[in-house]
Amino acid sequence: MSRIDNAISRRRLLGYLGIGTGALGLAACGGSAGSGAGNGPGGVLTGAELATEVEASLPHSTLEFLVEPDFPSVNGSTPGYVTMPDPLVKGVEEVPGSGGSYTVMSPAWWTSPPSLGDNGYYDAVNEQLGATLEFQVSDGNSYADKVQTVLASPKNVPDWMVIPSWNIPPRFIEGVDNVFQDLTDHLSGDGILDYPNLAKLDPAAWAYSMFNGRIYGLPYPSELVTDAVFYRRDLFEELGVEPPTDAESFLAVLSEVTDENANRWGCENLWNTAQLMYALPPTFTERDGSLIHRFEMEEFKEAIAWLTKVVESGAMHPDAVAGNDGPAKDRFESGQTLVMNDGVGGWHEALTRVRPSNPDFDQMAMDMFAPDGGAPTLYRGAPVNIFSFLKKNDDEEQVKELLRIADWCASQFGTEEFELLTYGVEGTHFDRDEHGVPQMNDQGRREVTSTYQFLAQPAIVNAKVQFPDYVEASTQWMARQSEHVVDPLFYGIQIQEPSEFGSLGQPLDDLVVDISRGRKDISELDAAVENWRASGGDKLRDFYADFVS
Repeated sequence: MSRIDNAISRRRLLGYLGIGTGALGLAACGGSAGSGAGNGPGGVLTGAELATEVEASLPHSTLEFLVEPDFPSVNGSTPGYVTMPDPLVKGVEEVPGSGGSYTVMSPAWWTSPPSLGDNGYYDAVNEQLGATLEFQVSDGNSYADKVQTVLASPKNVPDWMVIPSWNIPPRFIEGVDNVFQDLTDHLSGDGILDYPNLAKLDPAAWAYSMFNGRIYGLPYPSELVTDAVFYRRDLFEELGVEPPTDAESFLAVLSEVTDENANRWGCENLWNTAQLMYALPPTFTERDGSLIHRFEMEEFKEAIAWLTKVVESGAMHPDAVAGNDGPAKDRFESGQTLVMNDGVGGWHEALTRVRPSNPDFDQMAMDMFAPDGGAPTLYRGAPVNIFSFLKKNDDEEQVKELLRIADWCASQFGTEEFELLTYGVEGTHFDRDEHGVPQMNDQGRREVTSTYQFLAQPAIVNAKVQFPDYVEASTQWMARQSEHVVDPLFYGIQIQEPSEFGSLGQPLDDLVVDISRGRKDISELDAAVENWRASGGDKLRDFYADFVS
């Protein structure tokens, strides 16, 4: 068994907190937080008070892997597997459910699978659970609106609710205890040991799942590096082009591969790429003892200037220039564009879509570089991407039943449970090839989904054994990038800005588009930044300064 110790010292604790001050909490459900009154509004704990509470309530967990990976983790990078363990083991010995029936709200960024009663995958998993989970699946692209609507009327809240970290609504922390179950008494300290699979998660994921010092979220852990610049390695090789190594060679490569007559352009919108290359932080960073926002950095201006050159070169697909980014992946996968930015999870998803019809399709992530070709600075992503929450429930036995189900869903690679959740039922949803590797059939691709895994996820691994070349390429790539990963200033802190700042940055975001498309001149940027400061940027800086100490 592979094990990584992740003890959290008090000194670093504030970097792993679910924390917030200011106007925070659910709009429809205000009131003081159940953890006791703090010095923030509505009883929201802040600073050392919160650190003490988190330290006292943190589960005694340790990141641990059941199977030794073929490609081990490096500096926290994702480990990888290219072979299936044989035999598989039981991750949970006893049936977790007690016959309960529960509604679950979850997002999907793909075609929604058939509903319960018409989905053999749901039937099979529920049978193993000993309980019935009925999923209410909504479009992930508009899921934030769905979350807001449901939370506006607590009676509509399902028994179990999945909320991505980027969809956590304003005013969440103050009212979380009025809507969702406080799990602290069940999971803190040695309590987590009643749920052995959940106890194998990184302590940082549990700390980040705490709101106002209490455990409310069940975590879907994230990867060390969450975003990448992808290129079509197969087409680069066909054209005799090498990947770029600095900002200038990047421009040259994009122009070289662009051929409008061949319906081929260098890239999609590369604003995220520019931000990675010029090492722009998520919000504020610290320089010379002061907080400076990404908008105020010279690198921000340089990133815009570089993006403008990309557009001026004609290398960006015209639809991307026009802001039509929805079909970007389709254009990239069909070879209309050769470079795009995406989350690292999109790598495997593209292979799954394209490889059946184009076995030569080869998407590769670039090793990142600074504009001058030197070592990059890459900011670590948050410890958790997605949370699930249990509806507040006075029935202790039901809470325990749902936690046992969550523990079952967190079974690791190498278990029968993981295989069922990932591939469905052998002979129905998948068959094994000559190497014993599960290969999904049409029914599997139609019915099997990530809905159960969003409820609780084991520590992130790359177990896409169907694509061993991808596993090796992605894990080795992330291991190389890990050398350049740094914690952003507010790493692991769940800071929800007061609503008055909600649209503060929009004029500058719009200006980036206008400058890069040639509609406005970059000389207008300085005045726009000054206006941002006067309109609330300096006040926002003061808000963030409270978290530095």
